[in-house]
Amino acid sequence: MNRFLLAVILLAMSHIASAQGNGQDNYQILQMVSPARVAALGGNAIAIKDGDLNLGILAPSLLDSTTSGQVALGYTRFFGEANIAHAGYAHHIKSLGTVSLSIQSLGYGSFEMTDETGQVQGTFSAGEYIFQAGIGRVLNENFSIGANVKYVMSELAEYKSSAVAADISTTFHKPERGFVATLMMKNIGSPISSYRPGVDEQMPFEIQAGISKKLEKAPLRFGIVAENLQTWDLTTEQEDATPEIDPITGEEVNNVNDGFGENLMRHLVFNAEVIVTKNIHLRVGYNYNRRQQLKIENRPGGGGFTYGLGMRIAKIHISYARAAYSLAGASNHFTLGVKFADFKNS
Repeated sequence: MNRFLLAVILLAMSHIASAQGNGQDNYQILQMVSPARVAALGGNAIAIKDGDLNLGILAPSLLDSTTSGQVALGYTRFFGEANIAHAGYAHHIKSLGTVSLSIQSLGYGSFEMTDETGQVQGTFSAGEYIFQAGIGRVLNENFSIGANVKYVMSELAEYKSSAVAADISTTFHKPERGFVATLMMKNIGSPISSYRPGVDEQMPFEIQAGISKKLEKAPLRFGIVAENLQTWDLTTEQEDATPEIDPITGEEVNNVNDGFGENLMRHLVFNAEVIVTKNIHLRVGYNYNRRQQLKIENRPGGGGFTYGLGMRIAKIHISYARAAYSLAGASNHFTLGVKFADFKNS
């Protein structure tokens, strides 16, 4: 029965994928990272199953009874006045599964409002919000499934837009081998209302797959996540621009590496955790596509590299991450986690 259910889910996922657009420029909050642990691991960590609610909010098939009773709070200072925040809670219901509720906000800050002559008329703010409910259910000792339902709202001065979307994921977990694999489809949905009549804001639909492996005799966990599997070529329009002309020979010089290896690397996020002790984790990640998209030519800096630290102090889990985007700057992520059961057992 469980195998049949998984087969039905995978078939449904493939059917939905064929009907979805790309829409990567819309509803940026759906592509932003708030939890510090996720940010430290290259911006994606869908294949780690260790009872962390922050990961369960991201990939619902990671939710189980070990995430029950957890509260997660996070704040990120982004570039300029922009900031990201999230809050979540999970509760296990024996006959149903583990249910999560969360909210995430992306604030762009305040801006001056001017008329056509440049005269300041006042100020306005801009922001986006996600209200999410999720559920994860363990099918047997190895397989689990999950789904998120999201209401997305965007406000840009007097312009407003809203949408509904869903995430579907399934996870294979082999605890005795320290192996986890997750397949996920994100942002399946459509807009409810648009900023302007007649404008269709497609959802940033995405297919992801990830694996992680915790070494048996070493305190290390390695992971690889493949992103944007619905699109093979992730090179930008700017990178596909007219090739440079050699001033001596007059021939075209195409510096763009758009071969198989380049495209493959743009899909992959690499990460690792060093489990120093039960209460201290060191984290690093590398996002090649982020580095290529945002680097300044000949001065890539630390773009695409991420790192962070997770600690448990008393009964509070604290995580910090720094994610470098380009020479323009980096984001700093802070997350707090509390599990009520820890206080009951003290």
